[in-house]
Amino acid sequence: MKTAVQLDFDGTITVNDISYLLLDTFAGDAWHPYLKDYEAGRIDVGTFNRRSFGLVTAGREEMTDFVLRSDRLVVRDGFKEFIDYCRERGFPIVITSNGLKFYIEVILAWLGVEGLEVHASENEFSPDGMQVGYRSPDGRLLEKGFKESHTRALIEAGHDVLYAGDGSSDIYSARLATWVFAADTLLEKCRAEKLPCYPFKDFRDILATVRTLDLA
Repeated sequence: MKTAVQLDFDGTITVNDISYLLLDTFAGDAWHPYLKDYEAGRIDVGTFNRRSFGLVTAGREEMTDFVLRSDRLVVRDGFKEFIDYCRERGFPIVITSNGLKFYIEVILAWLGVEGLEVHASENEFSPDGMQVGYRSPDGRLLEKGFKESHTRALIEAGHDVLYAGDGSSDIYSARLATWVFAADTLLEKCRAEKLPCYPFKDFRDILATVRTLDLA
């Protein structure tokens, strides 16, 4: 079975969560109650994003300029080298993120990394508040189960999945993947569930381990 690489974005490819940075900047404190509801499990990620980004009235140009100028835009070391290695080996690479597709594509272009498959919250800018939503691999709108729906699609297409993530929402894909690279909250959850995983600090760690694995 051909290996496919599935990566989270915020906190995995980037060190900081760009979604939260944008919300802090363009929605003030008004989104914090929604975050508490999401973290407590009272609302799902789709509802959280829809309500939180519905508070944001800034346009694409203003938000793009802010992201690229922010000193909190930090990419984990070794990311481009890891992508190059995967491409040389012919591994499909898929980014699945609870964040917004527009800034993921902006950051990848800024890095000079083109042609990656990106699945994230689609968004429409509006002076009345941003509209966002997730879609499954077959195009259905989803309120939850977004990342793992794409993991299942990769498996159904005949791939062994190598997954890398850092957050609580990554555990669902991690449970399905053949190899898991985990940081921060995902690492804690994997250890609590005794789910085999490789800890990482950056993509050089991931690449060093991947080179030792028997990946087809």
